[in-house]
Amino acid sequence: MRLNKALWMGLMGLVAVNAQAAVKDFDVKYSQAVREDDRYFHENHRQPYGFRVEVVSDEEGTKPEGSKYGRPFVTAEKGERYSVRLYNPLPVRVAVNLTVDGLNSISGKPSGISDGQKWMIEPYSSVTIPGWQVNGGESRRFFFTNKPKSYAKWMGDGMGKDLAANCGVIGAAYFWSQEELDRYYEEHPICRYTPRYWSGEGLRASNSVDAMSQGFNAPSAVGAPAPAVREYERKKAEPQEQAGTGMGERESHPTYQVDFHYDRGMYTLSQALVIYYGFGEKPVPNPFPALGYAPEMP
Repeated sequence: MRLNKALWMGLMGLVAVNAQAAVKDFDVKYSQAVREDDRYFHENHRQPYGFRVEVVSDEEGTKPEGSKYGRPFVTAEKGERYSVRLYNPLPVRVAVNLTVDGLNSISGKPSGISDGQKWMIEPYSSVTIPGWQVNGGESRRFFFTNKPKSYAKWMGDGMGKDLAANCGVIGAAYFWSQEELDRYYEEHPICRYTPRYWSGEGLRASNSVDAMSQGFNAPSAVGAPAPAVREYERKKAEPQEQAGTGMGERESHPTYQVDFHYDRGMYTLSQALVIYYGFGEKPVPNPFPALGYAPEMP
């Protein structure tokens, strides 16, 4: 089991379907309890759940997601304030490592995909992260800016590293407890019965059928990516400076810490949700750059 101290937003929102969100189906395994006539047993299930992330602009709402060079992409506007909305499709709580420009949104430091500080989300719910969390009660807003004015550039200068190389990408990796998930499906069994009918040859049994389905378990519908805005289409052939995210004005954002054990989730870059953004350049940054080995001292 992995023990992680995660921050959890106090305000939760209900999940709403929006085709403009970045959606990725991820196979989730669990043990489902089944009551069938006078029998009680368990079935191993493997089901895709639709995990979703949205980039939400203060001015225009959810940013339309297009595709550029085969990658999810949203068009940034200089000075535009935005938030990142994270959705949890599971019937149990999840922890999410959210990075912006390769920096953890809570600590402001580079993090690996599973070892960064995480946001907690309640079952079938969502949280909206408006900016960099600078203390337990406040954050400072995300806003699109050019690379030299980005928070990653400022952090990199202080650390003597080129952290701005990863400007232009938002990453979200989800994690959960297999024990909590199995316990949920133990407490919410599928009930089946064998209907019987009378015929001239006597009592016959038909095939067993489900008497109750679990409506929330269906994966979210995945819509086709929304087209990029016309301005992006007009400018895509023009040379553009690289976009990054700055640290804007301070605002209230209360949080508190909880202990959470997780042992399942998105442990590789190919499994995580990734959205690239920019003013028109080809996206090349890495959302989880802290992967590799420790450097040796001379």
